[in-house]
Amino acid sequence: MNNSTTIRNTTPIIDAIIKQVSEGEDYPYLYSVIFFGFYDDNGLKLPPSIIRQFWDKEEVNKTCRIIYNALKETFGMDGVWMFKERHADLLDEKGKVLKKGKFHLNIITSNIKDRFIEEPNRKIRRLLNDNGRMNIPIKDLQYTDIDELKIELVNACIKRASSWVNRFQYSIKTQLLLEPSDLEDTTLYCLKEFRKKQADFTDVVCFKSSDFYKP
Repeated sequence: MNNSTTIRNTTPIIDAIIKQVSEGEDYPYLYSVIFFGFYDDNGLKLPPSIIRQFWDKEEVNKTCRIIYNALKETFGMDGVWMFKERHADLLDEKGKVLKKGKFHLNIITSNIKDRFIEEPNRKIRRLLNDNGRMNIPIKDLQYTDIDELKIELVNACIKRASSWVNRFQYSIKTQLLLEPSDLEDTTLYCLKEFRKKQADFTDVVCFKSSDFYKP
């Protein structure tokens, strides 16, 4: 991941997070950005009772757990690490915050082992029938390599896990992290609101939905 805005100011806490995420050696890792949409898969606007949850930290934490469980159970990933981030706040003409931004998610996962794709389990076989890019079933798309297929399957898994993530392409974007420097830069980016002192640490890192451990 090429992120020219990354600020490399670290603390022991941040260094520990980076160390734990980076301990694996099976590249590529995957990085997903998840946006919660106001519309369902049919293009109909969701009710206000659902939409207001996108600003509710505890409701977002519940959704994190649902997505975490889906990824672990489907792909057997060694590590999943989830981070919350807010959209920009709504400000008045004097710069006063009128409304906090809604949340979206940054998710880093370890690589999916090839054998899970080559000999898919029931959950993955079901995902292969879901639509991928261009609204074509994933099993019918052409892939340059197995990693491209993994991206499609991760996107489909997350969409199935949460009704907050609709089928439209802009609701989720997944890319590969090919080497340790990509992984470190991305982890720093996921922590940027804490690093810039715009949010508490526990408001950024979803510990209950991540594979962090205590030293």
